[in-house]
Amino acid sequence: MFQFKHHLFCLLALLAGASMAAAADTAPWLRAWIDGEEITGTTLESRYSTLDDEPASPVIRWEKSDSRNGKPVLVQQGKDKESYTLTDKDAGQYFRIIVGSGTKDAIASPWIGPVITEKQAESINNRFDPANTYQENVDALQKELSEKLRDAVYFTVETGKLHGSPYAMVNNERVPLPEDIRPFRENGKIYINQPFVQAVFKKELPDEIMEEAGGQKAYEIGNAARALKLNLWQGDKEKAPVPNFRLQPMAEGLVIFTPEKDIFSPVRDRDLVNEAINRLFDFKANDEQIQWFRDAKFGMFIHWNPSSLLEREISWERNAARPFDSNSGKKNVMDFEYDSTYRRFNPKQYDPKKWMSVARKSGMKYAVLTSKHHDSFSNFPSAYDTFTIANTPYGKDIVGQFAAAVHAAGLKLGFYYSGRDWYNPYYLTNQHYRYLEYYFGQISELLTRYGQVDILWFDSLGSSSLNQWDPRTMIRRIKQYQPDILINNRMNGTRGGNKGPLAEDLKGDFLTPECKLGPFNDKTPWESCMTVADIPGTRWTGNWSYTSKAKVKPVEESIKFLINNTVKDGNLLYNIGPTPLGTFVPEQANTFLAMGKWIAPYREAIYGTRGGPYKNMPWGGSCYKTNRNGKKTVYLHVSPLIAQKGKELKGSEPLLIKDIGEKFTKATVIADGTFNGKEAKLEKEDGQYKITLPAGMSWDKWDTVIKLQ
Repeated sequence: MFQFKHHLFCLLALLAGASMAAAADTAPWLRAWIDGEEITGTTLESRYSTLDDEPASPVIRWEKSDSRNGKPVLVQQGKDKESYTLTDKDAGQYFRIIVGSGTKDAIASPWIGPVITEKQAESINNRFDPANTYQENVDALQKELSEKLRDAVYFTVETGKLHGSPYAMVNNERVPLPEDIRPFRENGKIYINQPFVQAVFKKELPDEIMEEAGGQKAYEIGNAARALKLNLWQGDKEKAPVPNFRLQPMAEGLVIFTPEKDIFSPVRDRDLVNEAINRLFDFKANDEQIQWFRDAKFGMFIHWNPSSLLEREISWERNAARPFDSNSGKKNVMDFEYDSTYRRFNPKQYDPKKWMSVARKSGMKYAVLTSKHHDSFSNFPSAYDTFTIANTPYGKDIVGQFAAAVHAAGLKLGFYYSGRDWYNPYYLTNQHYRYLEYYFGQISELLTRYGQVDILWFDSLGSSSLNQWDPRTMIRRIKQYQPDILINNRMNGTRGGNKGPLAEDLKGDFLTPECKLGPFNDKTPWESCMTVADIPGTRWTGNWSYTSKAKVKPVEESIKFLINNTVKDGNLLYNIGPTPLGTFVPEQANTFLAMGKWIAPYREAIYGTRGGPYKNMPWGGSCYKTNRNGKKTVYLHVSPLIAQKGKELKGSEPLLIKDIGEKFTKATVIADGTFNGKEAKLEKEDGQYKITLPAGMSWDKWDTVIKLQ
């Protein structure tokens, strides 16, 4: 026994020594960025974080390029080159710094830019006044738009990977645009067809301006405008002089027919232009788009990034201040051990095909991966940041491999993304516009690289105001890329920083109770996000990312979660945290697989069902399916796991349920065993049904399903 303890002590000492060695090897600087606005005449300052604020004097290399991905050109370099003053010659250029240039620990900042002139900067007009509520600012934009565009017709047309709008605005009224009458592009020109002209303008256009385009008779918009004696305003042409995020409206494909001339300035009216396009899109999914989610019932949630190497809870055990967000009381804004861990992240055994094999065998229908958590590390390469998987020893795109595996498995694909950020130096600062560019840019990357994306799973925005985020433009942009995507309810959630109620169309498509089972709710789609493992004796409600200290939940408890949410009209999104090598902890994966085996005989009573009509019953609950004729098949889940305490059915005692007018004539047992498919005795008496199990059968300790037809 002594020998074992001695060896254990030595092992712990070695592990502690390894951890200390890792800390000792940490680079003397991290997180390079540029402070200052990219305006000619401004002096930009180099910034970087040092260990416990220790002094450092690295070589600073300043570079510029004519594009974010262009060839870098040296501007200046040296230990004394901590700042750089922008001149007129720098207008239109992008800038970055490399801290510690020439050393193995050199780090690059993200590019900023392009640089704008002082005159261009003066034309910037932010209409989201922080003195007003966000909704008051939106209402003011809408009022101004209604006046400006009262006699206008406008819409958007498909542009690159952006889908055209499903509506046109006609004199401030929405007109639906079915696919067959939507404007389209061909050979760089935009066309409208006669059904569109009739639906929108209520006119006939001259035959002599009609052309063959898109396999049909159509009118080029310039010719149509002249025939209608209207002016054209096109977002593709009315652009800011440089593609700076603060100047350039997101107006690709916007076409306005109007009696007015020069209706918008692309810089001064940036927010107005964006809101005009926002009007053309639905922010919430319709019933058809949400149906697969309601049918799915069970999904896999995966929290994973370099924090797994430290076995710390992702983001939340980063031992540093959380700037401008939730007050953590920490001295430093950096945790050098946590924030430098990406330098040794190399999950060589990562194989998302194996993950999806587990998901399928477990009965899961969708999978959601953390693309970026609050700690800011991105599991995908990004043109907008350097704190990404591209700068790890692993180097390969984790998100891209995951997306391919999910699609190959025939599952629905979801990405978790945190707008909240405790590492990015621009987050909620006076240069938050730069963080917004990063935020919009990364979401665009996620929605354009990986094929069909079915869910964007956001987290809250911390202590901030929606005036800082422009959420309507973000949602519209998301819908332009992925029209059928679902967005959860946390995207626009703030913790006291936002004044006024949240508009209904900003509340997302489904609710996400965390680490708790949801109540019955058949009005709004929902899912409980739960963890398959916990760390006993801690304040955490669940264990989201990997730690060897985690204890897996019993299969019985996991099945309880699924039954409860099924009969209450919700889903279960069940989380697992992979190891640093990219594998699942076997005990946790085995719980998933055991759930799949349990689900097998009950499939028809889980998937494609809705909660009810028997709600919150003492013996359990029910779900149902409805056929084309409106006739219900009801599945009674007689489950001691979710029954009220002391109300569990035991032995073979009969089940009594109210007659709700469905006129049931047959009761069939669905069970894991020899009684599966057997008929139960169904009797109607005194306004209720009495159900008696087949002879020799007892109620299951987990769940017995009675199918009523």
